[in-house]
Amino acid sequence: MTVTLSPDLQARIDEKVRNGEFETVDAVVAQALTLFLDEADDEMDEPEFRDTAAAIDEALGQADRGEGLPLAEFDRQMRARHGLPR
Repeated sequence: MTVTLSPDLQARIDEKVRNGEFETVDAVVAQALTLFLDEADDEMDEPEFRDTAAAIDEALGQADRGEGLPLAEFDRQMRARHGLPR
């Protein structure tokens, strides 16, 4: 397979190899494509999109009714819940 890249993209890939992040150009391209394809596979399906939109709408309604928490209180609760130090 032959792929033609822009000079800018080729330079960026060459830099990754030159600075030791990757051993070969092929390794850079393989990782980039793997990440891209994995991300594309993780797209929301229609039911998940509807559920997410409904949750956002519910949260916005709660905020409109003043049911939200100040950020400092939310931070305190999440740190306590997950055992994180301040």
